[in-house]
Amino acid sequence: MKKKKFLALAAVLGLSVLASWAPQAEAVGYCSSTYCAGKPATATCGCPTWTDKPGQTVFCGSWNSVSRVGCWYE
Repeated sequence: MKKKKFLALAAVLGLSVLASWAPQAEAVGYCSSTYCAGKPATATCGCPTWTDKPGQTVFCGSWNSVSRVGCWYE
C-alpha cells in the first residue's frame, strides 16, 4: 500500500515540475506612444479600438502608420 502512495506522489510531483516549465502567457497591451515608450520596435501590442484594425497584433515600431503592418489601412 505504501508503494502505491509513493508512486502516486512521485507522479504528482513529476507533473507539477513539467507544468512549471510551460511558458507563461503575457498580456499584450494596446498600442500607444506611452505603452511603446522604452520598448524595442519589435515589441508587440494590439491596435486600439479607435483605429481601422482594432485588436490586431502589430509591432510598436509600426503601429502608428498607414500600411499593411500598422493600425490603419492604406
